[in-house]
Order: sequence, then C-alpha cells, then structure tokens
Amino acid sequence: MLLFAGRPVHAAGMRANRQIIEDVMRWAGERLAEDLSVAAMARRSGYSEAHFSRLFSAVTGESPAGWLTGCRVMRAAERLRSSRTHVLDIALDCGFADVTTFARAFRRRTGLSPSAYRRAMGAGGEYPAGSVREAGTVASPAFCLSALTVDVVDDPTAPAGLWQSVRRYLQDTGLRIDGKDMRQVAFWRGDPQTRYTCAAGFVCGAGEDLPLPFALLRVPAALCRRFVIERPGETLAAAYEAIYGDLLPAAGDRLAADFVIERPRPDGGEGVEILVPIVGTVDGVDR
Repeated sequence: MLLFAGRPVHAAGMRANRQIIEDVMRWAGERLAEDLSVAAMARRSGYSEAHFSRLFSAVTGESPAGWLTGCRVMRAAERLRSSRTHVLDIALDCGFADVTTFARAFRRRTGLSPSAYRRAMGAGGEYPAGSVREAGTVASPAFCLSALTVDVVDDPTAPAGLWQSVRRYLQDTGLRIDGKDMRQVAFWRGDPQTRYTCAAGFVCGAGEDLPLPFALLRVPAALCRRFVIERPGETLAAAYEAIYGDLLPAAGDRLAADFVIERPRPDGGEGVEILVPIVGTVDGVDR
C-alpha cells in the first residue's frame, strides 16, 4: 500500500490513475495548437482541477501547466530546426498566445531565444553575423514627413521602388535634401505581415507646400528601441524577423504604436537605424 497526499492508495488504484493521466497527455499532445488549459485537461480526466493536478504531479513529476508548456516548446524547437517559418507563426501554431510569452518560455527551457536556437541549429540558413544589433533606447521627436506612399501586400520590393521615385523627383527638381533628413515610415492596422503602408520621403515643416503626389505625414513622438543594421540591402528582411521575433521579446518590450521608422545613422556610419516605438515615457508623457 502506498501513501498519496497523506492517504493510503492501493497499487491498482495508482495504475488506474496513471492510465488516466497518460490518456490525458496523449489527448493534450494532439491539441497543442488549441487554447488548451489545465481545467480542460482536468475535465478530460473526470477529476476536479485540484485533484487532477495532484495526480498529474505524482505520475509525471511536474505540474500540468509545466508539462504543457514543455510540450509546446519541444514542438516549436522542432519547427525552428526544420523550417524558416516566421517565429510568430510558430509561436501561434504551437499554442502560445503571443511571441513574447513564447520567447520567455523557450528561453527558460532551452537557455536560448528562438532565433538564437535556430541559428545554433543551422536550420534553413542563418542570419548573417552582425546583421542587426540593439543599440539602446532613444526618444524620437514628433516630425512631419513629405512622402510618397504605397500599400504593400506580399511585395518586398515595393519600398525600394518608392525610394527610386523619391530620388528621381529630387533629381528632376534639383531639390537638395540633407541625407540625414530622409525617413521611411511603415504603418499598419491589424497584422503588419499581411498588409502595411510604406511612406518614403524627407522631414519637412508642418506648413510647407508639398509637391504632388507627395503627402504630409505627421509622426508622433515616441520612446523607441533602436536597432542598427549595417548591411540593409543584404539583411533587412532577416533583421526585421530577428527584431520582432527575438530581440524585442527577449528585452520584454511591449509595442506602443502601429508604426516603425527607418532613418540613416546619425553618426554617418554605413547602414540604417530602425526605431520601434515601445511602451515608456517621452518628455514626461506615458506612451
């Protein structure tokens, strides 16, 4: 006779409980992408949540919630090794509510961020070494942008074409703009991976007359996480994936706005900076 929670339990009863727990584990393992909870697992077992949790820990040596997270991390690790699927998509497909929760759980279990794990495993190619680096936070002031815009839907070449139009206009008109005043702003509603609007142009005054078809875009002040990309032509898409899929979640940042800014490096160095608005304080005002 064994003791469980201070009460005598026969071996036959323990075997039956183990079978119940193993059945629940098989059932849950087939539903990792769903909104699966410990309460749902307990209902499957026919026990109360508290009694099920005690039985589960006795049989497996860990809590139901810990086991469920571990299974999801293992499945995500397999996806990271075998594909180049976006980290956010893997997180959602494996049952995590968002990429931040996923990144934290993955790091606790493996000691690495999802993107670092993918690079270490050599899955599907690596991000070029040094392609993007985090460079602290910066208060981005409000500014007005004289810009051409385009809606981008599954066409990564659209921003480059937009910049060609801007440069052609400046050349044709002889208008001289300091390179440090050039900006690109991408903004969206909903999922930026599905569709976003790209604006490319130069900083201007709020009351300036704009040439057609340029439009005036007012960009608010924001506290931004600053990233430096030294070879943007080669690595921009991978850099954005690393920023949103790895670096921001690892830092625990929460996004504060539905736009992102690209600008030349103020120090005159090669490459560009990406400014991502995060929750914080700018000029004493919470964002």
